Formats: sequence, structure tokens, C-alpha cells
Amino acid sequence: MGFGYFSLAVGVEPKGCLMSVHSNWNYRNIRLPRWWILLASMALIMAFQNFSVVDGWKINLIPINEKVRSHHAKELLGSGYTGSNAQRVEGATSLGVAIFNDVYHSLPKKFKNHSVDLASTILTESEKYEIDPVFVVAIIKTESSFNPVIRGRFGEIGLMQLKPDTAQWIAKKYKIKWSGSKDLENPSKNVRLGLAYMDWLRDKFNGHANKYLSAYNAGAARVCRMYASEIKPREYSMRVMRHYSETYGRLADATTLSLLTAGN
Repeated sequence: MGFGYFSLAVGVEPKGCLMSVHSNWNYRNIRLPRWWILLASMALIMAFQNFSVVDGWKINLIPINEKVRSHHAKELLGSGYTGSNAQRVEGATSLGVAIFNDVYHSLPKKFKNHSVDLASTILTESEKYEIDPVFVVAIIKTESSFNPVIRGRFGEIGLMQLKPDTAQWIAKKYKIKWSGSKDLENPSKNVRLGLAYMDWLRDKFNGHANKYLSAYNAGAARVCRMYASEIKPREYSMRVMRHYSETYGRLADATTLSLLTAGN
């Protein structure tokens, strides 16, 4: 069940127009090789930040399963998916690089050296649990504003604001190595544990987006009690979805600007 009240709709030319070229030499609908598009995309991004070619290919070699990404986006947005920025990036050949770019700019300066590993973790763990990686970015922005060492009021730690006891429980359940609460200050380890917990909640609430998202914040038992009392929590899920909308807006603009969307 998606958040039907949340729309990401924008006006945009059809994708095919982006790569259509007309010239005095009478070429029509020139189609550039995928490798050329990837190389040009990374060159443009690297021109604006400290991002090596090796790092670029490391990110680019992690495939984004478009079927998984779009399926989860539809689960979150419901009918609002049609015409949204989440739909707009369909077919983007280097969405992973655009996500890295967002992660790089979001991390505090002292943690920017974690950018590639963190972006890689977001992409690979999202694929494992069939979660939209942009959704992961939105949760991190909501929970911690990408501060890896931030502490919450109730003992939550790190990017996805996990309590040590919750993290230890989910680590045991999902057979993830756990060495203590210090693990939660490691950006990649925090995300691995956070996504495992989100996967558990998503399964528990049968893919009901508002329920599992609210439970990530308030706890599964409390959300069950609220729904039993016909109270539907909205505040937290709306904050996450606002970040989701904003992030997709930036990614859609970036993929268009960088010619990351190939024409048909």
C-alpha cells in the first residue's frame, strides 16, 4: 500500500528526446554506446568533486535492479508513482553514480572518505532486501542528516539511529557480525544492520508502507496497538517521504544534466 497522498510529479520531455540529435549532416536519433555514456557521466561528476576514476567504476559496476527499485517505489507511492521523479529516472544508466554524488555531499567533511564504501553498501544491501536505494538515502537524511556518530535521546546511534539492543538482536537474527555498540558508528555496518531491521519490519507488516516505516521509528508493538485503536501514525512517514521526494528530484535533475538516460 503506497502513500497515495504524496506526489512527486514533474513536467519533463519524453526520455527519447534527451538523446535525439539533429544536425546539418542529417544524422537522426543518434544512439551513443553505453560505455561512452557512463564515461561522459563520470567525467562530468568528477569535474565538480574529488572523485577518482577507480571509485567511479567501483560504483558503476554495482548494478541497480530497475525492477526491484521501481517495484518498491510503487509500493511506497501507490498511484503517485505515475509521473513522479521516481518514474522519471527509469532507464538511467548511472543512477548509482548519482546516488554516490548525493551521499558524498551529505556526509560531514571528516567522513567523506567513507563515501564510496557507504554508497556501495546502500546499493548492494538494497538489492539484497529488494529495497529502493533512494528510500535508504531518505531514511538516513531523516534519522541522522548523514552524521555517522550522532546519538539520539533514547540511545540510538549512527546513520540509521539504531539502539544497540535492537542492533544486536537483528545481527543475531540475520547472522551479521556484531562486535558491540561501536559497530553502529561505522557508516556501512550501521546501514547493513538498519536495512536488515527494515526488511524484518517490512515482512512483519506485509509490505504496508506506512506501517513498517512508522514501526521503524516507533517500534512494531506500538504501531500494532495504534492501528488496533484505529490510530494511523503519519508524522514520521511523511518526513521520510518528503526527503524521498526531494532526493529523487535531485537525482532526476542530475541524471538528465549528465546525459545518464539513454534514448530509445
